[in-house]
Amino acid sequence: MNGKDKAPPHKESYYQTRIIKWLKEQYPDAFIWKAAAGPYSRGGIPDVCMVLDGQFYGFEVKRPEVGRLSKIQEQTIKEIRTAGGKVAVVSFPAQVQRFIETGATE
Repeated sequence: MNGKDKAPPHKESYYQTRIIKWLKEQYPDAFIWKAAAGPYSRGGIPDVCMVLDGQFYGFEVKRPEVGRLSKIQEQTIKEIRTAGGKVAVVSFPAQVQRFIETGATE
C-alpha cells in the first residue's frame, strides 16, 4: 500500500465532533443534535441535524476520500429533500459553511 492508498487517520466521529462544535459556535440560536443510531431509530438519518430559522439541515458526515453513502442514506437524503429539508454530505466545517451560505459543498 502506497501513501495515496492510506485512509484518513481519524474516525468519522472526529469529523462529526468538529462540525457540531463549529455549528454551535456559529449558530448559537439553532437547534443542533447528533442523530443516534439504534434498533428503534430510522436508518439513514444524517449524522448531524440542525434547525435554523425554521429550516431543517442534515449533514451526513463522511471521512474524506474514503467515506461513501449507503443505499439507505441515499434514499433518506432524497426523501428529506423532497420534504423541503436541506442535506449535504460533508467532512469539514468549511463545507458546512459553504452549504449553509450557498447551497453547495464544492
